[in-house]
Amino acid sequence: MGVLNSWLANRYLPFWEAYLRALEVEIVRAEEEAINLPFPPPIRRLLSQIFSLKSQGVDFLLLPDTQLGQEAQKGSSSPWLVGLDATLEQLVPGLPPVLVVPAELSPEVAGLAAEIGQNLTQNPMLARRALERTKHLLNASYSPPKQSGTHPIGLIAQPMLLCDTHWLTALKAGLAAHGLSLFLADKAPAKLRQEGAHLELGLELPTDLEAAGMHRYLSRLGKVEGLLYVHDAEYLPLPTPLRKLLKKAPPPKPWRIVGLDAAWGQVAFELAKDLKV
Repeated sequence: MGVLNSWLANRYLPFWEAYLRALEVEIVRAEEEAINLPFPPPIRRLLSQIFSLKSQGVDFLLLPDTQLGQEAQKGSSSPWLVGLDATLEQLVPGLPPVLVVPAELSPEVAGLAAEIGQNLTQNPMLARRALERTKHLLNASYSPPKQSGTHPIGLIAQPMLLCDTHWLTALKAGLAAHGLSLFLADKAPAKLRQEGAHLELGLELPTDLEAAGMHRYLSRLGKVEGLLYVHDAEYLPLPTPLRKLLKKAPPPKPWRIVGLDAAWGQVAFELAKDLKV
């Protein structure tokens, strides 16, 4: 079974990796390889992992449903946000069969896990024992990130971007060079979605609600001195209603909205200038 190292993997793999091992299924982790494709870096890295797993000859790919079964009834969303499996099937010839699981853990996932376990092993007893040993992981609690530094800048983006350590490292370095530090919303995803719903923007997708929740929470959090909104308009956009809200009612602190290809040093310089750091 091939598994990803990004794209919200930290939210669902703690259970699925343990469960698959209990099923005696071999876990194959992706290795990133340089690929030259016209996509922003986080998507290139995702595709690199997919090609790596394909080349390793895995029988199945475990992919996340980042929208937790919710479909957008209006508007056009990026296929990378709403249909990762279908998008990859179009881009990657000979993609191994995929198993799609919710990108978050809850006791309700146990039924799906039992079904997948029986299909993989053709052994209901083994699947039942494996689930009994690992189902406590479905109750995984949220642990906020450990953060420190001066002049915190809150980050608002699609949540899968916040799992990509590569570009976050570059962003942190750019901020640090100007005396600033990165601050990620330290609330559980479900709580951030509740925050986003309070804005009443008509958002439907969980990741859009989560990004909007980051905006609402970080805008009012006193210790956060500035805000940075990061998205890729084509592939990983912030929801349009949120961007319209920024124009109509800007946050009460210095802020910028930039693309994933931004020069982080320049962005940090401008925020530091606004903050008089």
